[in-house]
Amino acid sequence: MDDSTSPVARLVEEAVRRLGQLVPPDAATHFINAQREMVLGVTALIERASQPAGEAPRRRRSPATAARARRPRRVSVD
Repeated sequence: MDDSTSPVARLVEEAVRRLGQLVPPDAATHFINAQREMVLGVTALIERASQPAGEAPRRRRSPATAARARRPRRVSVD
């Protein structure tokens, strides 16, 4: 590291180096995937919240329609 590196960057680099010695690679991969999913979820929330007021959000099915679609049909048994 050189002197032009910020103290925050040095702190992060040191934390990554030390955690890399403690955390197994599979756990690190799982953590990175979970973090990616969380960032995507937050991004979706922000995009949804920043829609123009005139633009209507996509409609969901009414609860009655959704229940009918999931309800199994009767089967006659001989």
